[in-house]
Amino acid sequence: MAFKSHNYTLLPQGESEPLTASRQRTKWNWKRILHFTIPGILVLVLVLFLSISQAIKGSKDPQVFPHPDTTACPQFPAIESLSDDRKKLETEVRDKIGSDDFFNESLKRMQGAVQIPTESFDDMGKVGEDPRWDVFIEFHDYLKKTFPLVYSKLEFTPINTYGILLEWKGKDESLKPYLFMAHQDVVPVLKVTESRWKYPPYSAHYDGRYIWGRGATDCKNNLIGVLEAFEILLEKDFTPGRSILAGFGFDEEISGPQGAQFIAKHLEDTRGKDSIELIVDEGGLGIQVVDGATFALPGLGEKGYFDVRITVETSGGHSSVPPDHTGIGILSQVISAVEAEPYEPELTPANPYFTTLQCSAEYAPDMDSWLRKTIKKSLKSKKAAKSVADYIAKKNVFQRYLMQTSQATDLISGGVKINALPEKVYAVINHRIAVESHVDDIRSKLRTLVESKILKKFSMSLDAWGDVSGNTSSSAVGQIILEDFDMPLEPSPVSPFDTDAYKTFTGTIKQVMGEDIIVAPSLMTGNTDTKFYWGLTPNIYRFSPMREEGRANAHTVDERVGMKEHIEAVKFYAQLILNGDGS
Repeated sequence: MAFKSHNYTLLPQGESEPLTASRQRTKWNWKRILHFTIPGILVLVLVLFLSISQAIKGSKDPQVFPHPDTTACPQFPAIESLSDDRKKLETEVRDKIGSDDFFNESLKRMQGAVQIPTESFDDMGKVGEDPRWDVFIEFHDYLKKTFPLVYSKLEFTPINTYGILLEWKGKDESLKPYLFMAHQDVVPVLKVTESRWKYPPYSAHYDGRYIWGRGATDCKNNLIGVLEAFEILLEKDFTPGRSILAGFGFDEEISGPQGAQFIAKHLEDTRGKDSIELIVDEGGLGIQVVDGATFALPGLGEKGYFDVRITVETSGGHSSVPPDHTGIGILSQVISAVEAEPYEPELTPANPYFTTLQCSAEYAPDMDSWLRKTIKKSLKSKKAAKSVADYIAKKNVFQRYLMQTSQATDLISGGVKINALPEKVYAVINHRIAVESHVDDIRSKLRTLVESKILKKFSMSLDAWGDVSGNTSSSAVGQIILEDFDMPLEPSPVSPFDTDAYKTFTGTIKQVMGEDIIVAPSLMTGNTDTKFYWGLTPNIYRFSPMREEGRANAHTVDERVGMKEHIEAVKFYAQLILNGDGS
C-alpha cells in the first residue's frame, strides 16, 4: 500500500511501476535522508538514554554529590536606599560616625569598657551566691551612664540579674525583629602572664592605632559598637520599621548557662519559637584577604562539642609489688589508642566551609590552579572533594579542623601517693564534632576502639554509657568506664544563604565595607552563645565586622583592637538597622 508524506509518494516494496526522472530523484533523496537521519536519531536516543541513566545513577552513586544548578557562591548586591529621606539620614549617620569627635568619644567609651575586668571563671557559682559576679554591677552602671538615650528610650529587661535585653519597638509589628548579640564577660588574665603584656591588660592603653586589653576584641568591641549605633540613631529621632533587640549575656566564656541560656528562654517564652528574623552575634573570621581577593567570612554554622571522661578502675595495692600495667599505664594505652586513630578530614556540601572554598575558587585570582580546578570538580565529585580535604589538611591545621572532628586529651588525674597504686584514674577528651557527624558517632567509635584495642589485651569490663561488655567476672583486672563529662552539643543547624535576611545582611556588608568584597559562608570551630537560640530563627550569622588587621590575640597576651576598624563596625551595625525595614 502506498501512503503520502508531504509531496513524496512512496511505493510498497516490489513496486514495478516505471519511474520518471522526477520520481527517481524523489526516491533517491528520500533514501539519502533516511540514510543520514535514522543513525542520527538513534545516536540522539542513545545519548538521552545514557544521560538519564547517569542522572539516576548519579543520585545514588556515593562518588557523586547531588548539587543544584545554581552558582556555588551566590553573591547579592550592596543595598541601595530607595527614598531620599532615607539617603539623607544615612549620610548624616555616616558623617557623624566618621567624624573626629565621634572617634574620640568612641575611644573613651571603649577604654572605659575594657578597664572593667568582667572576668568569668569555670568554677563560678550561681548569680547571687558567688561574689565574683559583682563586677558586673559596675559594668552595668558604666553602660547606663555612657548610653543615656539607650537606657532612657528603649525597654530594658535584666535577665537573671546581669543579662541585658534591650527592645527598640518598631513601627510595624508584623515584621519579626532583628537581634544583635554580644557578651559582657572576658576570659581571665592569669597573674603569671601579666608581665608578658606590652601594656597592663586592663589599662586599655591606646597607642594611636590599637586599644590594648583583655576583652578589646572578644567582644566588648561588638557590645559597645552595637550600643553606639543605637545611641546615634536615637539622637536622630529614628524609629525602626521592625523592632530591634539586643541581648548581652555575661558568661559566654564559660558556655553561657546563666546568661544567654536565660535570655533565649525568656525570648521563647514571651515571643515564641521562630519569632526572630535575623540574629547577628560575634564570630566568623571577619574580613580577610585570601589569594588576592577580599572576603567577608560569617559563620553560618558551628561544630558540635563533646567531652568524654575515660575512667580506669583497678584494685590498687602497694607499689613494691605492682602488676605489669597499673591503672595509669592502662589509661595511657587507651589515650595512645585514641590518638593513633584520629578522625579523617571530610569535605561535603553540608559544611559551610565547602562553600567558602567554592567562593575562593570562583573569585580568588591567586589561588593555585590545580586547587581551583579540583575545588570546582568537588561540586559533583566526592573523589575530588577528598583530594581537596587531604591537600588542605596537610597545609593548614586550622583549616583541617574545619573539615574534621578534633579530639584532644585535656585533663588527666590519678594517683595520690608515690608508693600506692591508684585505684581510680581518669582522663577527659574534648571533641569538636564535624558538621557531618553526631555525638553518637563519637560514642560508637570510642567504644569500638576500647573493645578492639584494650579489652583484647587486658581482662577488664567496659561500661560504655551504661552498656557493659568484656570480662564482667570476678577474675577481671578492673573496669573501664566511658561517660559524658558534661552536656554534649550536636553541631548547629547551618543557616541558609538564600533568604531575604541573608541578602540584607550581606548587602549591608558590601554597602558599608566595599562592593568588591566577596561574602563567603564559613564555619565556626568553637561555640558562641547562639547555641541557645536555634529555636528562635534559622538565620543566625556569626560575624564580627572587623578587618583582619584590626584585631589580634583574643584570649591571650596582648589582645587588642584597632580603632579604625571599630569605627567601621559601628557603621555596619547602624546601617543594618536602617536596612531592616527596606526603605
